[in-house]
Amino acid sequence: MKRMAQIVLALLGSVASTGVILAVIGAFADPTSSLFAVVASMVWTTFGPFMFLATLAACLLGIGVRLAGMRSLGGLTIALSVLGLIGAGFILTRVWLAGVSAGGEINLRAAFKLGSMAEPAPDIVETVQVIDGTELRAAIYLPPTGSAPAPVIVYIHGGGFMTGTYTETAADLRWFADQGWLVISVEYRLFAPEDPTWDQAPDDVRCALAWTFENAARFGGDPTRLALLGDSAGGNLAINEGFAAAAGGVNSPCGESIPAPVAIAVQYPAVNPRSIFEDGFPIPGFEPRMLVSGYIGGGPDQYPDRLAAVSSASFLTPEAPPTQIILPEKDSLVVASGTLAFVQQAEVAGVDIELVRIPFANHVFNQIAANSLGNQIGRTVRLRFLEQHVR
Repeated sequence: MKRMAQIVLALLGSVASTGVILAVIGAFADPTSSLFAVVASMVWTTFGPFMFLATLAACLLGIGVRLAGMRSLGGLTIALSVLGLIGAGFILTRVWLAGVSAGGEINLRAAFKLGSMAEPAPDIVETVQVIDGTELRAAIYLPPTGSAPAPVIVYIHGGGFMTGTYTETAADLRWFADQGWLVISVEYRLFAPEDPTWDQAPDDVRCALAWTFENAARFGGDPTRLALLGDSAGGNLAINEGFAAAAGGVNSPCGESIPAPVAIAVQYPAVNPRSIFEDGFPIPGFEPRMLVSGYIGGGPDQYPDRLAAVSSASFLTPEAPPTQIILPEKDSLVVASGTLAFVQQAEVAGVDIELVRIPFANHVFNQIAANSLGNQIGRTVRLRFLEQHVR
């Protein structure tokens, strides 16, 4: 009976190690070429530490089985697990070094307690504006008592301009508030079939920025020390509206003045919609061509003026505030080459821009779990940048 159990466990260890090896191979592949590469590049920044431990356990199990006399089975399990350990160790080390070299902090013990991204609830929810009977709200996360007047973060959520909510990254919003920031996460109109919002979502963000400037002091914030954060589609809106406000000449459709942010920190921002449309990998229900076409009402060549209006390169000026972009190098949606092209354009335009590259990471690499390796890097690297430019 004991021998049978050892055989079963050794086989399970071999299967687990094989799975890790496949994930290692896929992590080196082009994420815009296959679903295999997409999935493989999505697991490491969240589940990588667990995968490393699984292969380590398989290796120890293989040694035990081999010592028990089952040399062939034990040897196979050891060989597969060692290959998995080498590959997983290499990838995790690269990710770790990228985060630490960018000023991030990583708590390995916390990485094994993943946690939900959607909790806790905001301290306050207020209505920013009502459009055609629909409320656009702000979720407010208050800093600790005694930290006023606190610097202010306005966060703009992602979701391909089609989906997403202003509290989907609540764990991060609460975390930044606990570091002494007043955090305000805002809603904007999302597109629906036959209802593009390329000219509506930016207006909503402008109104939200104006509302923040007028109301931040009520919540203990200092609106003159304002930073914009955004992910994916929200990163596009943060850069576009933040750069436009810094350049001047932009009016809020809600009537108030729009504050220029002191700094902008975004992750995998959709700065280059044409690149997304042409090069992004199609996933059922979240296809790059559908997202871009839905947002602007058609293809890039069909509406070149609309494409220019939402492309971040159109907003580049030397007046732009210091900007940080966190780029997952294996992004299958907001393709890395398109983001790198924008960064080069920004540098030529005189923008103070910082690029942080995260290897073996895909789109939303940080949003699967609150305490994941990827999210720890994303949080702390952004906080370092904000502390440097806003405090």
